[in-house]
Amino acid sequence: MKREDFTDRRKEFAAKTIDELIELLASESLSTRFFAEMCLRDATST
Repeated sequence: MKREDFTDRRKEFAAKTIDELIELLASESLSTRFFAEMCLRDATST
């Protein structure tokens, strides 16, 4: 994944609500779970 793609994907996930991010943690896609967890941590300051 290119740096630009990573940045774009992170912005996309950062715009989601905490509830949406929690739901995405159950995804079968490893990259989806990764971005959901990263943005959930950012949103909750943990």
